[in-house]
Amino acid sequence: MKINIELPFFPGFYESDLENGDTAYWAIKEELDYYRNDCDTPCKELTEDDFDFDYKGYEEEVRNAWVDGFRERMPEMVLSLENVEMTSPKYYNFSTDKLWADIELKDGWEDDVRKFMDENADWLRKRIKDDWTSYDGFMSFMSNNFGDTSHDEDEDYWGGDKSWYWHLFSGQSDRWECYISTIIGYMMYRENSEIRNDLVMFALDDIYAGSYVTLTEEGEAKVKAGIEDGSVKVYDPDQLEIPFEFEN
Repeated sequence: MKINIELPFFPGFYESDLENGDTAYWAIKEELDYYRNDCDTPCKELTEDDFDFDYKGYEEEVRNAWVDGFRERMPEMVLSLENVEMTSPKYYNFSTDKLWADIELKDGWEDDVRKFMDENADWLRKRIKDDWTSYDGFMSFMSNNFGDTSHDEDEDYWGGDKSWYWHLFSGQSDRWECYISTIIGYMMYRENSEIRNDLVMFALDDIYAGSYVTLTEEGEAKVKAGIEDGSVKVYDPDQLEIPFEFEN
């Protein structure tokens, strides 16, 4: 069975652990400091304004790495994850970037979920109540009723306050994908309570933000001028993107 769900735990790129206001600043500053002060033949005329940061390229690499980490950690009942897309809000006041993907659930996934719910009933009952009870400033779109296995799919029994059992297993919920996404998140969290941070660390582990720093046209002009007057010597004069290879 294939369905499209939102991937839980993705923090987005707006003032998050994956990217914030300091990401580009420190990447540019590190490159600038090196090529102004630490090279054998530094270009002293360069300033921070002479560099650009490729946000799109950086976010694509981080996003792909984050998804790889998620794929390695998702429950066994999820057989595959593909066709990942990111949506972004027009304004970030109340929301952030989200990842959506097609996943394939194995035959008999219901048994895995029921087993997880039975073994973690007390924890889930409290967690669902805490996570999905409306309050001032938050209107819940999901049930805060964990439910009772003896009435899990009985719509008449639950009335207007249908349980998670009903939404997951009755085949009648119009928010079924939301409940699948969330129960997958709960399963991953119970396996590793540091899952959110672990996914961030996995995504950033092999990524060097400085590789997404490039020269502006003004910066290129300064380097060209330096090459012409001999104050800057590069191994390949046509290579004007960072990093330079300087000669002694």
